[in-house]
Amino acid sequence: MKLFDVNPSRGGDHAITFSLSGELDLSTVDQLQSGLDACVNGRPELVVLDLRSLEFMDSTGLRLMLRLDQRLRGQNGRLVLVQGPPRVHRVFELTMATEELEIVADPSEIGARSGDSDKSD
Repeated sequence: MKLFDVNPSRGGDHAITFSLSGELDLSTVDQLQSGLDACVNGRPELVVLDLRSLEFMDSTGLRLMLRLDQRLRGQNGRLVLVQGPPRVHRVFELTMATEELEIVADPSEIGARSGDSDKSD
């Protein structure tokens, strides 16, 4: 059994989804960073991180997501997170990252929120 796995899939010309599973922490964050770096260099309009199969995430995973969000915004791109289980989502709540990041409960909500940009800086 793998501790962490990343499965990227294209959702069109300008979108990519990364389905994460297992544990995202200091020992596995580089694996995700490598895949994201290759993706972001292609300037996607939308990057989705699906956290539903993630079992654990520490602050290194959160920091990576916050940096990715800033990087994508600087390229006129967008990061959307599909909410993980309560244990994972708690990290976002405790740090108030829910105020900074776009998080949806279900992937079907992503299209409906495409015009939503009222996140304040």
